[in-house]
Amino acid sequence: MATLLLAEVAGGGLSDVSARALTAALALGQPVDVLVAGSDVSAAAESAARLQGVRKVLIADEARYAHALAEPMAALLVSLA
Repeated sequence: MATLLLAEVAGGGLSDVSARALTAALALGQPVDVLVAGSDVSAAAESAARLQGVRKVLIADEARYAHALAEPMAALLVSLA
């Protein structure tokens, strides 16, 4: 089973915190998929795809994810389970 890492997007780009979280996720010994959610996240998704150890990047590029509010993010995560 893969580990799902929810990437942090800041200013349209991938946050440095996401790369550090990836290091921890890789330590679990399973493949790591990265979810990049927000509005206009193509640059962040491209950055996530370039990180060493990422198996797959999932993209949810919609306005409802722009502010990372709990309700829409929770629904998104449940839909991926």
